[in-house]
Amino acid sequence: MSLFRYSGLSTKVKAMRGRLLSQEQFREMSDLHSVPEVLSYLKKIPSYEKALGDRDETHLHRGAAEALVKQSLYYDFGKLYRFADLEQRVFLDDYFMRYEVIFLKNVLRYLLDSQEDLAEIDLSAYRAVFERHSLMDPHVLMGAESVEGLIGLLQDTPYGKALAMVNKAGGANLFDYEAALDMLFFKQLWQDVKKHLKKQDLMVIQRSAGLEADTLNMQWINRAKKYYHMAPADIYAFLIPIHYRLSTGQVKQLVEAESIKEFMDVLEDTGYGRFLEEADNSQLEKICGRLMDKVHQLNMRTAAYSVACLDTYLYEKEQEVNKVIKVIECVRYGLPADRIKEYLAS
Repeated sequence: MSLFRYSGLSTKVKAMRGRLLSQEQFREMSDLHSVPEVLSYLKKIPSYEKALGDRDETHLHRGAAEALVKQSLYYDFGKLYRFADLEQRVFLDDYFMRYEVIFLKNVLRYLLDSQEDLAEIDLSAYRAVFERHSLMDPHVLMGAESVEGLIGLLQDTPYGKALAMVNKAGGANLFDYEAALDMLFFKQLWQDVKKHLKKQDLMVIQRSAGLEADTLNMQWINRAKKYYHMAPADIYAFLIPIHYRLSTGQVKQLVEAESIKEFMDVLEDTGYGRFLEEADNSQLEKICGRLMDKVHQLNMRTAAYSVACLDTYLYEKEQEVNKVIKVIECVRYGLPADRIKEYLAS
């Protein structure tokens, strides 16, 4: 049954995966000397041509350029949605919350951490896909002049309630708001897939979403201890309440470790320990990224004719977009090509 249901979609995804940027293309972009050159290069690639359109790359500010690159995520989501059957669309409807969170994080960054002119951001691609899959209006949300104003615009949504709780506590920064959105997304996705997916599809998504929840929790605990020196009680408030391979007891040990060394010692005794041999905590983010790559490869290898084809492609596309934005940032700051290539490989 799965083979029949997913044969057409799997073929579509295989073709789209074949058009993802290659390592050679990233190396070529790393050799370019300016952001307009990078954008001009991307315009020649079909998956970014539509997003960048006829915009003059020589006059695009950083934020506008990054927003246009991110729009390719929405275009690809739309392609898959149009090709999917009714049951597959239920999963994509659940998954779309991830893109709402990405968009809201962008708005929060502009409000808290950016001097970019919001008028430079082209919202046309956002509006088209949000009109079909969301109750939020990107144009209205981009008009918020403060975090409080954004919360007011979202007051009738789960996002508004989550952000309001953070804001009410006082002294919140961008990390606090982003953590609240991530926690909300994973909790909701975990509940939705249990209701909507059948056995094999459910196993696939619980494996990838569960691992992501574990790895995010590990990284957040590490950052909270290393950079913010947060008390255990405060760290618990930021954790995703999902336990996949990390038990409740192991999370408690990680949170209450009295030093980074003790934190790493505890982590090495978990199911993830074999991936951490001879590693230090500075490599944790890179290791977590590799684990996420591996779980999606595993899903495609063992369950290609399932929701894995959607989940894996959307993951790979998001990773690609993040790497493109890294290249834009590195070129913007004048990093040597060899350094950029080394940065992308890490």
